[in-house]
Amino acid sequence: MLNLSACYFTIDNPLRWLDRWIHKYQHHQTARINQRDVEVWWTGRAEAALQSNQQLLIVELQLYFSCVVKKRVLFHRQVEFETTAVNHKIAVAFRPIASAVCDPREFALNHPAGKDLSQGLAAGMVPRRVEIDFRQGEWEGQFHY
Repeated sequence: MLNLSACYFTIDNPLRWLDRWIHKYQHHQTARINQRDVEVWWTGRAEAALQSNQQLLIVELQLYFSCVVKKRVLFHRQVEFETTAVNHKIAVAFRPIASAVCDPREFALNHPAGKDLSQGLAAGMVPRRVEIDFRQGEWEGQFHY
């Protein structure tokens, strides 16, 4: 059965809005990706998690082209693609990706990567703002244009 809580049109839980109001994005730095400034904001919870961790947090901003376009934020410790340092604890990478297939079920479950569009026109679609939080032991993020 298809998991509708992870689909493109999911409505966010109203309690999450209250949590975001209480735990505001209060720390920020600016990074330069593809000749554009990107503001990276993170919460106090994220700052505490970053300070307690010795490893670099790599934030992948993925613009995923499939049947629909989806914005994804993925968190890594090591990657094989180019990143941009935000500070000594955070690095970001913007990666436009084309899906291998246009199957809604496969899209919702696996997000199959087909082609990296980092060298094409999609590389110019760099977001303006990134927001990072560390909530219930998990990294969360979103980006905006």
